[in-house]
Amino acid sequence: MRLTTVMRRLLGVTGTIVRDAYFADDGLVVEVKPSWRRPRCGRCGRRAPGYDQSKERRWRHLPFGSTLIWLSYTPCRVQCRRCQAVCTEKVPWAAHRSRFTSPMEELAAYLARRSDKTSVSELLGISWRTVGAIVERVVSQRRRPLAGRALRVIGVDEFSYRKHHRYLTVVVDHERREVVWAGVGKGAKALKRFLDELGESAREQIERVTMDMAGGYLSAVHKHLPQAEIIFDRFHVQRLAGDALDEVRRAQVRELEGEEAKQVKGLRFVLLETWGTGSRSAERGTAHQSLPLPRLPAQRILGHSARLSPTQAGSSCVAGLAGLGQS
Repeated sequence: MRLTTVMRRLLGVTGTIVRDAYFADDGLVVEVKPSWRRPRCGRCGRRAPGYDQSKERRWRHLPFGSTLIWLSYTPCRVQCRRCQAVCTEKVPWAAHRSRFTSPMEELAAYLARRSDKTSVSELLGISWRTVGAIVERVVSQRRRPLAGRALRVIGVDEFSYRKHHRYLTVVVDHERREVVWAGVGKGAKALKRFLDELGESAREQIERVTMDMAGGYLSAVHKHLPQAEIIFDRFHVQRLAGDALDEVRRAQVRELEGEEAKQVKGLRFVLLETWGTGSRSAERGTAHQSLPLPRLPAQRILGHSARLSPTQAGSSCVAGLAGLGQS
């Protein structure tokens, strides 16, 4: 078997012809060229006439153990009629304007999912900013077009990063369990950008939206998705219910006297815990059943949130409160 055939199989890139291989000071250099005869535009991929020749370039490939692998090729520049520009020709082993092969970028993007960017840069021997650029290219290539997607149940939440309250708005598809959109900022303006990009026909297919009780997201959904049912996440609803319950307990302590006030005062964590999860909680709860607390209306629970009024929440939060004990 010839050396070029062995190298082509070891590289694992399609549409590539191996011409030669030699060792250099920085690793193994493999001279390659595209398998197609006529050059193609690096932007749109269509065939285009050659414009001139550029200098030799190298693309870093997956290493063989401790040996770095470089693919070497001298690309030409093409004049594309469709793009109406002069750009470097397309190569089958790497993305346009990238100095890393596609398998190398796939590895870096996968490691970035499992670890932080600093660890990835140290492991692969590339800069911290290069890791971010690789992730952006891989995501743009793998991401499905948002316009016209069939979304029925989505989730919206903000994600803080760095300091000084910098946020990202993240939208997920609950049915496919994947992130479909992320944008800088939070609130109604950020969510409106997603809905505008989604398109009117796709917006009408959304049936349910899960979120926290942020007023910005709530107003955007009411305005642009009037047909969608709003589902608040259990954590925030349960926290408001717990805060309201604790306020009523404190009011009862102030009203009662003597031993009764002492017993109600010690019920704080018993009331906040899930009933029946432990024998100790159950025993303590049974011992105080002779001191019933007043029933809490949903309006009083919702009143603890400054971001959401009882009128805005309506029946959605009532349904959420009713389902606290079902999951």
